[in-house]
Amino acid sequence: MYELKKILSHVGININDKQSEQFQKYIDLLLTWNKRTNLISQKDELRIIENHVLESLSFLLAFKIFPGSKIVDIGSGAGFPALPIGLIYSDVTFLLVESKRMKALFLKEVISNLKLENVAVLCERIENLSQNKKYQDQFDFAFSRAVASFDVVYGWVEKLLKPDGFYIAWKGGNVKEEIEKLQKNFKDICTDVIKMDERLVHSDKQRVFVRVQRRALNRRGET
Repeated sequence: MYELKKILSHVGININDKQSEQFQKYIDLLLTWNKRTNLISQKDELRIIENHVLESLSFLLAFKIFPGSKIVDIGSGAGFPALPIGLIYSDVTFLLVESKRMKALFLKEVISNLKLENVAVLCERIENLSQNKKYQDQFDFAFSRAVASFDVVYGWVEKLLKPDGFYIAWKGGNVKEEIEKLQKNFKDICTDVIKMDERLVHSDKQRVFVRVQRRALNRRGET
């Protein structure tokens, strides 16, 4: 993981030897499990760091996370973007929500092998989770990457966010139409688009973050 450590150091993200070893174990487990269940495409196996790890960690150059924050990751799959961020921020709590059993088992094995005490996995559909009062108004951030149109995902995660909490979507290409749908369906939100840092994500990919803030006391259906 020397190359990853070097790249991150150049942008001001410093990882220690233990974290470097954890990233290597994570990738090794991912490649092993990918032979029996579809976590990432085969063509991505040689570009895990470039296509997945760095894109996940580009979040750290665009946003601040405060110690004690709680983050829910929707449709975690292979663990991107939450797991790489969780490896660096041990003082932040992550809940990885994955409805497919084999993928959830993979995430649990990664957490166990890497001894990540700040990360948990829940095998559940997000539509069901959002109706569970135990999880409502609990999270400072909700993440999604390659899940669904973010206007749809925001409808699922809105109840999970704390007042003034943020939903962050990792997206590519033209997001104008999706934003228009979002703003039509949810009037009292604040939305902006932030380009991913070109030092970690090549500009040709046209990757952006869409940030949606749930405004306090203005959740849909409230008066």
